[in-house]
Amino acid sequence: MTHAPADIEGRLAALRTEFPGWTITPHDTPPLYRAVRDSGEGERLGAGTYGSLRRLLFDQDDADSNRAMLALKTALEEHGVQAVQHSVSLVMKTRTGIARTVGAYRGRFNWDSGLDLGPIGAVDEVAVKIVRLLGLELHPQLAALARSMGVRGYRVDIGAPEITVTTPQGVSPPRGVRVTCEPRAKDEDRDWFWTHMGDALALATDVTGAEVALVGLLAEK
Repeated sequence: MTHAPADIEGRLAALRTEFPGWTITPHDTPPLYRAVRDSGEGERLGAGTYGSLRRLLFDQDDADSNRAMLALKTALEEHGVQAVQHSVSLVMKTRTGIARTVGAYRGRFNWDSGLDLGPIGAVDEVAVKIVRLLGLELHPQLAALARSMGVRGYRVDIGAPEITVTTPQGVSPPRGVRVTCEPRAKDEDRDWFWTHMGDALALATDVTGAEVALVGLLAEK
């Protein structure tokens, strides 16, 4: 080999970080550098040099991303979303007409804000997330919160991607809070309930916690 073992291992470690989902190892016999896909699909790549293997992985990632984008475009169209493909990205519009973009890179779908939408193998789940991010469909947990607040006697107006909760009839002056359900970056992008002021109310799975928080916000001073 032309590199000291420590140098090779360092470069291969960087390659493993760049291309997750592959087991990349050096060998004493040709091909000297090999990559095996971790998904169990049996896909193998081999090359005589580090640079050649990186190029093979890059080309494979590009092909995977293109296939994933085509599948995502089809899934979005089934939800009524018109998406235009540009290379390995899709451009679509929100309910208010703002253009947003999703791309595929190194095995992951990514929103234009930097939000990780999920692995390229989870096309259907990612399509549902995008529909909600575009404001074209109400998050199911937000719908559950709307029902719960309605039972409590609050007025609830629904307009995807948010609901507006207003104090019960007779409360003066009336007060209202707009609520959305979106990922929280510092909580591993798990969905949370948010107010229009940017306050996090509760995890999307904690409808009761969000109810309590809203009742407190709307309580008479």
